Amino acid sequence: MNGSKKQREVFKELGKEFESTFRELIPGILHNFASPLNGILGRSELLQRRAERLKLIINNNNNIDAEILEGCKKIISDAGLIAKEANRFFSLFNDVTGKFQMLSDTALRRINLSELVESEMAFLQFYPEFKHNIKKKLILDREIPEISGVKADYSIFLSAITRHLLNSMKDSELNELVISTGHDDSHIYVKIEDTGVPIPEIQIKELIENWSSADYPLHDLNENKRLLYALFLLKKYDALFHITYESGFNVISIRIPYRD
Repeated sequence: MNGSKKQREVFKELGKEFESTFRELIPGILHNFASPLNGILGRSELLQRRAERLKLIINNNNNIDAEILEGCKKIISDAGLIAKEANRFFSLFNDVTGKFQMLSDTALRRINLSELVESEMAFLQFYPEFKHNIKKKLILDREIPEISGVKADYSIFLSAITRHLLNSMKDSELNELVISTGHDDSHIYVKIEDTGVPIPEIQIKELIENWSSADYPLHDLNENKRLLYALFLLKKYDALFHITYESGFNVISIRIPYRD
């Protein structure tokens, strides 16, 4: 089986796994949408009641100047809060649509990897476990050069890696995730650090020996297979990988060449 055909199969298999987890996302999606929506509805009701009260005050002509002024202030405040909640709702909506747009974007194009990582991390907030139980830190190079690639590949790659990290941190007392990006004169890099269960050295060796070919059967993904196939998706971009355990963190370092 040639490399490109194998990569298409790997992408398809990891994509199927992502789709199979979508049910897990639905409660988080609904919860995150419901919070700003409730704020919008609540403030709208307050705004309506205050407008009705203001109308009565005008009709009764009782301390009209001071009361109207105070009412106007509250209306303005509520209007601002409604706008803020509406913007938050719109941002959440964009996080969801952006993810699915990337999953369907199979064209070769220029990619800012820092922006892509930031977008993926925003979408992962819909996983309740990821949002509430993991301390997250992003250290992103805003001047990172663009690379040539397929957004869908990188989106599936990050989904699979995150799935691996969530599972590895299930039994950890300290759940921390640090993702950093950077570049030098020839490569961009992504470093993913987590406090999950350390990968045994013998399994790291097995991964290193197999990630150039990904010869495992494409079914029944376990943690090592998921990590292997995620890394394998980036092999066509001549990516280099290094896996270590340092100071309580699993560290996956990825370097990808770029060209002007």
